[in-house]
Amino acid sequence: MPADPDLQTTSRIPGPRAGSVLISHSSHDGAVSVLVALDGAVVDLRITESAALRPPGQLAHDILGCIHAAQEAFRGISVSDS
Repeated sequence: MPADPDLQTTSRIPGPRAGSVLISHSSHDGAVSVLVALDGAVVDLRITESAALRPPGQLAHDILGCIHAAQEAFRGISVSDS
């Protein structure tokens, strides 16, 4: 699934272990945000009350869009960059 153009990367931040990098990615309205590690694992998922009011299909689309966009941000980053 291609990343939704309304999604916006919020930051590349140091991870809890020395040398690790995490990417934080949020929906355009901030209702859904994820934190993804270099290996693609989702470390954190946050959903606001307003996001929970969305139809289930839209919420799933927004969550997966954020995850995929964060994972995509790691393309081209080598382990030595982190």
